[in-house]
Amino acid sequence: MGAAVAKQFLSDGFSGVVLLDRNAEGLKRQASMLSHLGAVEVLPADLRNDDTAEKAVGLCIEKFGRIDVVVNAAGNTERCGIADTTPEAFHRLFDVNVKAPLQIMQQATKHMVAAKSGVIINMASMLAYGGPPSIGTYAASKAALVALSKNAANTFKRQGVRVFCINLGWVLSEGEHEMQTKFHGLPENWHEEIGARMPAGRLIKPEDVAGLCAYLVSPSAQMMNGAVIDYEQMPMGVYDVHPALRVD
Repeated sequence: MGAAVAKQFLSDGFSGVVLLDRNAEGLKRQASMLSHLGAVEVLPADLRNDDTAEKAVGLCIEKFGRIDVVVNAAGNTERCGIADTTPEAFHRLFDVNVKAPLQIMQQATKHMVAAKSGVIINMASMLAYGGPPSIGTYAASKAALVALSKNAANTFKRQGVRVFCINLGWVLSEGEHEMQTKFHGLPENWHEEIGARMPAGRLIKPEDVAGLCAYLVSPSAQMMNGAVIDYEQMPMGVYDVHPALRVD
């Protein structure tokens, strides 16, 4: 997701981006693939560490002198629900999905407020509405991120900073593919069968989400702030058949 957004922004004329990930080799690979489009700086770091946000924003200021946009696209999708969430799993989920975006926003908005300009986009999930039993704690972390995004939009609304939250539907990302094949045991082509059932005939692609991000940071969206966008093919709260009448 982050790589697709970075490619979109650089293609749209951004002079440079900072990529952050735990995977140093993956970062190096992405940087080499994007470097022909603009300046790409990388920071191998773990978002669970409290000093990561300051390092990331500091690198952006050091290399580019400003920070115009933040996209918090990292996420832990660990499976656990009410019955089986351990304290360790809870902290892993909330550290990455809630604490890290908060800390990055804290660091980035210092510079954005000073410049009276900036956009923050937080990637949440349609599961923020509740989700299935097997992923309840992840759902709760994304619900927290939605509330945090709305609050941030309100906090900085008169200081030139706009904040959005995207509730993602089913996205065919590398992480999702790994989860479905290794954790759920689905075949390599799982997305083809499931995607065929969707209204568009396929799952969402990271490039689709990157296009939405490009719009949100564009002048066309300058009058928007605090929007929580359900980026999903299935409209929330409606059904072809009432759930009580379905026979699976």
